[in-house]
Amino acid sequence: MPNTVFVIEAPGKIRSLRKILSELRINAQVVATGGALYDMPKDQLGLNPNDLTPERWTPTSQRTISHLTKKFKDADQIYVMTDADREGELIAAQVNSVLVSSGSKASIQRVVTSALNADGISQALQRPRAINRQTCVAVMARRGIDRAIGFLCSNRNVAGQIAGRISSKIVQSVSRQPLPTCKVAGTHPDQPGWRIWGKGSSGKEASLAAINEAFRRLDPALMDHTREVFTTKPAPAMMTGADALILVANQLNVSLSEAEKLIQTAYERGAISYPRTDSREISPPTQVMLESAMRKLGKRVRVSRLPSSAPREAAGAHEAIYPCDPLHFNANSLEGLSQLDAAIGLLTRRAFASLSPDAKVKSIEVEQSAISSFLAKQGLPDIKVKIWRDIPDTAGWLVVEKEFIKPVKLVRIPLDTAVMERMVEQGIGRPSTIVGHIDKALARGWIQENGTLSNKGQAVLTYLQQNYPGLLGPEDLDHFFDGVPFERVSAAVYEGIHRLNLDYQALRVLAREASAELSRDQAQDESGLPLYEPTADMEMDVAGP
Repeated sequence: MPNTVFVIEAPGKIRSLRKILSELRINAQVVATGGALYDMPKDQLGLNPNDLTPERWTPTSQRTISHLTKKFKDADQIYVMTDADREGELIAAQVNSVLVSSGSKASIQRVVTSALNADGISQALQRPRAINRQTCVAVMARRGIDRAIGFLCSNRNVAGQIAGRISSKIVQSVSRQPLPTCKVAGTHPDQPGWRIWGKGSSGKEASLAAINEAFRRLDPALMDHTREVFTTKPAPAMMTGADALILVANQLNVSLSEAEKLIQTAYERGAISYPRTDSREISPPTQVMLESAMRKLGKRVRVSRLPSSAPREAAGAHEAIYPCDPLHFNANSLEGLSQLDAAIGLLTRRAFASLSPDAKVKSIEVEQSAISSFLAKQGLPDIKVKIWRDIPDTAGWLVVEKEFIKPVKLVRIPLDTAVMERMVEQGIGRPSTIVGHIDKALARGWIQENGTLSNKGQAVLTYLQQNYPGLLGPEDLDHFFDGVPFERVSAAVYEGIHRLNLDYQALRVLAREASAELSRDQAQDESGLPLYEPTADMEMDVAGP
């Protein structure tokens, strides 16, 4: 290749990509943006008060932009390989802006890959495309709406009265029903064929403890009341980013933030595919790769047909999480593994389980009525718990995950994991990207250890109910923009605000008042760097061969 530059987001991926390009015999420089090159100002509204669209984009790092400008001036070919989600698409447009401002004559191509390995990069280079205008419109509209909500709807005169599109949903979901904060799960210590699973709020912890002890001693009051059913247990679905976060956090007993770091590191090292995905489907090439690895390892593969909605080729953020090198990271046990390798091993085994045959078993189940009666005799609240045994417990996909099932234990569910599970259950937002929102809600003290709203959280809920009840409704902005394309940011903002049942005209009035408080000097950008005009950047076409 001529003087070539690859542009990615995460600096942590530079070394991995250089190694891959060397394997592919591609001589190129690799540079990272470190995230967005331009962003809305943190301390100002940054919206056009007439239509609530983002109008001020300030450089996030003058040093990074200057570094890119220098690299671009001497380049002949530039590949923009930022992440394949919405934010990555807008960052690609920002890279194009820097290129144009640099005066470089280099051709530029947008490429995406779901896997940071030689196959993924090679396939991506064969499928360059233009920046997706509608995707950029969606992310700019969402940013504008989020800024309008956070800046204009928050009660800044009262500490903690912060409105946010996602944080409002978190408060609402906790208010409806206390979060499960404890669970009992695992196999019997002496009869490992028997399993138990149940979770509940803090008020049900004594019930779970009693059932746990009765299960451990195989109490006849429970175990003599069973029924047998012959059933087929479907293999679990492939995992979204949120599924992976919860699995790693639970299995390794780490916080969601730590699980997120482990998964991101695994991706940057090329061990797993793009992790911030909301898909549970994989493409035919990915399925062939995984099934081939399973057969080499002596594992059975189910006969299946891909759904029509599955991506036809490996691409970007539109596949479920999968291991990029399953033969290397297959593990029968987590013992002796580092947390990173254990996380990769878990994700690998789950992908294998998803592609394994369904499990046809005789299931012996303790009747729920026996559990309820047992608790009632002890004066404890009723709770739904499953106690069962599958025969054989190695049928179909069960054999793949059997090694990872731990001995029974009653444990506390960390609040961050409990909130994430609630968000997944209720289909709120894009759970794989909201760990930060959950951490902020907990840091602000909105949720108590017992899984209920604190006084602060209740005050926030009351404020929202009285002033912005639309933020507490079921409407989801991310899913809305997934299904409705827009050509203009202003139209997307208008429709998105109405989708959330907010008063567009009232927000415009608040925006004008907020904008009037800014002095003329505050409204100027004195960075000396090129201004960012995203609408123009979105017109980039695919460069010719």
